[in-house]
Parts: sequence; C-alpha cells; structure tokens
Amino acid sequence: MSTAISIKGISKRFGAHVALDSIDLQVRPGELLALLGPSGSGKTTLLRIIAGLDTPDAGQILFGDEDAPIHTMRERRVGFVFQHYALFRHMTVFENVAFGLRVRKRAQRLSQAEIAQRVQRLLELVQLEWLADRYPAQLSGGQRQRIALCRALAIDPRMLLLDEPFGVLDAKVRKELRRWLRQLHRNLNVTSVFVTHDQEEALELADRVVVLSSGRIEQIGTPAEVYAQPASAFVHEFLGETNRLECHIEHGFVLLGALPIGRAERGIGSAVVYVRPQDIVLSRDASGPGLVRHARRTGPLARVVVELAGSNVDVTIPIDSVAPLGAREGDRVSVQVRAGVIFPASPVESMKLLPLDLQGRMLSLVPSAIGA
Repeated sequence: MSTAISIKGISKRFGAHVALDSIDLQVRPGELLALLGPSGSGKTTLLRIIAGLDTPDAGQILFGDEDAPIHTMRERRVGFVFQHYALFRHMTVFENVAFGLRVRKRAQRLSQAEIAQRVQRLLELVQLEWLADRYPAQLSGGQRQRIALCRALAIDPRMLLLDEPFGVLDAKVRKELRRWLRQLHRNLNVTSVFVTHDQEEALELADRVVVLSSGRIEQIGTPAEVYAQPASAFVHEFLGETNRLECHIEHGFVLLGALPIGRAERGIGSAVVYVRPQDIVLSRDASGPGLVRHARRTGPLARVVVELAGSNVDVTIPIDSVAPLGAREGDRVSVQVRAGVIFPASPVESMKLLPLDLQGRMLSLVPSAIGA
C-alpha cells in the first residue's frame, strides 16, 4: 500500500548557510513528486532528510502516521537511487539487485530461492534480465541506472527516492528513461520523490512539482499550473525560456518604452513582464515597430530575435511560417503579444497580460494605439 509523507516545519543549517527554512509539504500516497530548483536550493538536502541520511535541525517527518526519525533508513524501507548509480563494481548485476535482500536481519531474510525469484522478476520488469551475469563496467549508463533503480525496488520500499537519477546521462538516453520511469511508476504505484534541476524532466514526469529557491518553497502545483500560473517571477524565469521586459503601466496599457504591448487589469507604475517566445506572433509589415535582428532554423522551429522599443525579444515560430513571414535580418515586422505575466513593482499579486486585440486581429503596435 502506498505511503503518504508529511513534512512539517523542516529546517536545516550548515554553518551560516540556511539549506532549508521551515519546509511544509505533503506527499500524497502513490504520487510521483518532483523537487525542482537550481543548485543550492535545498532539494537534495530535503531528499536526504526524508531518507534518513541527514538529520533536520527542527521539524518533523511522518510516514503515514509514523514518526520517521525514530526509524533507521533500513527500517523506513526507503529505496534510494543515487545520481552516480552507486553499484558495487565487484558484484554482478544479479548480486547488486539482491544485495538489499541478503543483508536483512535473519528473521526477515527470504530464502535463496525467493531472492532469486524476486531478482529475476525485477530484472524482467526493467527488461534487463539478459544482463544478470554482467558486471557494472560492462553496462551502458542507461542500463546502470535501471539496475540501480531495480536494486532500490528489491526491498519492496514504502517509498522511492531518486536524486538526479538521469543527471549524468546524455540527452537521448535521458528522454528514453523518463518515458520508461513514468510507465514503471504507473505499474508500481509506489510513493516517489525525485530531485532534478531539469525543468523539462520535472514537467514531463511529475504528478506535482515543488519549486524551491534558497531553502524555501516558491510554488507547489501540477506541471501545467506551475508553468502557466507561476506564483513568482523566479518560478516563471526558472521554468522554460522567457523574455523579461522592463515595462510600466499607464492608463490600463502595459508600455515597453512608449510602445504598448498589452493591457493590464489594474495598477500603475513600473512592472516586469514575462512573455514566452512562443506567445509572440509576427507578421510582415514594412512600417511595423519590430526590426528583425537574427533569424535561424533550429529543427522544427525558427528562432527570431526582434528589436522592439530598444529591447531584444526572442520569438519562436514553426518553420513552415518562415516563408510566409519572409523574416530576414533587417526586415520590419508587426508584433502581437498573445499572453504574458505581469509582476508589478508594488506588492500586489501578479496578473495576466491581456492582448491589445481581443478579437485576435494582427496589430502593428504603435504609440498612437494608446488612445484607441
């Protein structure tokens, strides 16, 4: 049965450095939760405290209704997967997976036949039973990580903890293993927490994402929520590519210099506006306010840098839109911002950037539009 994890007021210092600052978090039974943040945000420290590898300075962790700190890591029945595999080089794949079962107390230890049966079943689960007699040095990076995961699952853990499990693998192998891990989690339904600094990995794999910064939680939500409804400027900047534009709000318009790029529901004065490159539409316009500075194809997309009111704005468009647009360096274009997030300088909640043209017509944004 899946186990819930309750984290209440967890704090941890290393000298003068605050690694975790009163963290409260509920991990739901059977969910796959991502701890996402830059280096030094506290995500690995939190994972190690959950595992019992580190001790908090304050706070409490419950596994279900049990107080976790009263148990050793083995008694907690935690399966832990390290970034660098941590396989025993002198042991075969079979013996690596069987290790956790063989070191159990005698009263809890399975028979040799039962151990062999469980190891065989797990190797089949990760589709590597044909490597049972190999040694770690004879495996690829992706195979080693699957064996490390297999070893963590061998003890029938109440929860699975993974510390940057794909961090040392190349991009192609990471993508393959992400799909594989997601399917494996669906099949096993074990409560799982994984640490990553890779935004794409967190958004693709997790049921919910916890974004951390400087030892504090910035936001908790589904991948769709944290991406589309960021709770702070940090979250928006950290999750995917974005344009950061210093603007000001006046008469309900959001102005980049003197150029209106959208409407605001409220407020006046300075603001920072974040706009994703894919939320900007360009159209051919010899008198438009945008000047194409750079245009290059990157796979199925074209990346265009447009100078707009003295700011360089990154835009991504489908490759088949390049020819109709005719965007070459030095061309002028009109610009429509379809969506964005406004963070006013005054301490009020963020708000959506409203398009100037709610009917979706293409606009050439010019200062005279302020009076429209």
